[in-house]
Amino acid sequence: MQNTVPPLVSVICLSYKHEKYVERCLRSIINQTFYDFEIIFIDNNSPDKSYERGLEILKAHPVKYRAFKTAENYGIAGGFNYGAINFASGKYVSTIACDDFWDMYNLEEKVKYFKEHNEFGMIYGNGYNYFEDTREIALYYKKPSPEGWILKELLKSVPINPQGVLYRTDVLEEVGYWDEKALIEDRELFCRIARLYPIGYLHIPLTFYRTHKNNVSSNLDYMRKGNKYLADKYEKEFPEEIKIAKIKHERFYAHSMSINSPTPKTLFKLLKNYQFNWLYTKEVIRCLTLIMRRKTK
Repeated sequence: MQNTVPPLVSVICLSYKHEKYVERCLRSIINQTFYDFEIIFIDNNSPDKSYERGLEILKAHPVKYRAFKTAENYGIAGGFNYGAINFASGKYVSTIACDDFWDMYNLEEKVKYFKEHNEFGMIYGNGYNYFEDTREIALYYKKPSPEGWILKELLKSVPINPQGVLYRTDVLEEVGYWDEKALIEDRELFCRIARLYPIGYLHIPLTFYRTHKNNVSSNLDYMRKGNKYLADKYEKEFPEEIKIAKIKHERFYAHSMSINSPTPKTLFKLLKNYQFNWLYTKEVIRCLTLIMRRKTK
């Protein structure tokens, strides 16, 4: 008789042009020390062999899975919604982009913590940034990140590591899943959950975020638009928190531009968006100094 009991966890693996990464991603899930899960592999209409390679890996292992290649690219939020709404059957849902990977204890530790604290709407944790060019790793949090009722902290732009977040499925249903208009879809979802539920945190590093030239987070214009969408949504209700977030974001953009692209065009952008504080002024001076150094070489 076929076992119809749903798994405890549904893992949604979203792939787009991840042909050279998908094997490591899927194997890191298949080899978890926690076994009561299903894999929902969604390929977002990749032009390469991401789907074929992923399916080959899944078929070669005794793992519960479903695999789909979409007829069009649904985007990140749309891809996760497609998997979660149509196919996820677990009490909990976790998501992963197929260029990232997990420690083998990721699900075991987070499911255990959820069982001890079912009041949480979601649980996030520590992890590593994995730099593809050097193969070096860097810890995401050096000291514990906040947990509990943390909406205001999130709106101030306190970063949540989005890798390996474990959600209660009923909470995802309640808040309406991922907002497909939000460019920074994970942070926007975290805020909606944090409004209704406390959020849990595990300081154990259990995930790996692969940094490479195609990361969406490295696109400053994209991130600026995404942060503006969130600010516009919450500014009237939480003006002080959004004010703090805007200052942090502009400092980050200024630092990134002055370091990575010290050109007259960048300097013009920095001056156009000038903020009257020392940290921003420091980046303007840095950009000007680097431009002058280049000219004297």
